Amino acid sequence: MDLHQLEYMIAIEQEQSISKAAEKLYITQSALNQQLLRLEKELGLPLFERRNRAMIPTYAGRIYLTAAHQMLDMKKETYKILHEISDETAGEISVAFTPEQGGRMFSDTFPEFHKKYPNISLQIHEVHVKKMEQLLLQHETTLAFMTRTGTVKNPDLEYIDIKEEQLVLGLPSSHPLAYLAGERSWETLPVIDLRLLKDEKFAMLSKATRFFSMIDHAFANAGFHPNILFESGRTGTVVSMVKNQVAPAFFPQSYAEPDDRIVYFSLNPEEKWTLCVCYLKGSYLSKPEKYLMELGIRHMQNR
Repeated sequence: MDLHQLEYMIAIEQEQSISKAAEKLYITQSALNQQLLRLEKELGLPLFERRNRAMIPTYAGRIYLTAAHQMLDMKKETYKILHEISDETAGEISVAFTPEQGGRMFSDTFPEFHKKYPNISLQIHEVHVKKMEQLLLQHETTLAFMTRTGTVKNPDLEYIDIKEEQLVLGLPSSHPLAYLAGERSWETLPVIDLRLLKDEKFAMLSKATRFFSMIDHAFANAGFHPNILFESGRTGTVVSMVKNQVAPAFFPQSYAEPDDRIVYFSLNPEEKWTLCVCYLKGSYLSKPEKYLMELGIRHMQNR
């Protein structure tokens, strides 16, 4: 069986489109379509059907793709082991970070990683947590530095918990209620009654972020729906709005730093999540991957 053919079919599955899959594979759309037609003729069965302009695997296609993933995983795992036996330190690692923390973590960890493994390149995915899980399950990335809430875990993933973090409310220092924060609020995080801000307009993290559900829960506990000035998928944007005295906003505790333009509060009850690193359960991690994971864990513990 041609391994390239397996990769072609998996790309169609992931992109749900021959044109997008061809673009991802750097081949022409007609060449990829011919590969699919040739394989379906060989098998005597259709592997995909078109539904609402999307290429969806048939029952036969799902059986084929399950085997295709397993075969490519076997190849990948075997090559990892053989590389380590030969002490080869060249290759590529695919790793996922959140858009907000990715830049921080990469700039902090890559110099040290590159010093030890100069011939290992990193393929970086900066995506939200929901997309990270998808990339791990589709074998498109090996490690994901992410967050999880509560006790819910995907049974196909391995989680290494690093530390807990909580949601904080940032208030412009010019706000009439800023005095309630007292001194050194970035350390003390005094509790505020969110109902005091019922008439405020908030800078909000978007629904695409994992934090949105916790923010929504905080407002539900306070008994009101917030007035939203705007929404953004980037934490740095909403933090900037607080610094510029535009609006209050919720964001992760790791953004609470000494700043004379922002005061910080916590909530009662607290809204918390866990920082963690994930990989596919049962997968083999090479020495470079383990080292990268160690550096990432150290960064998240110290931030």
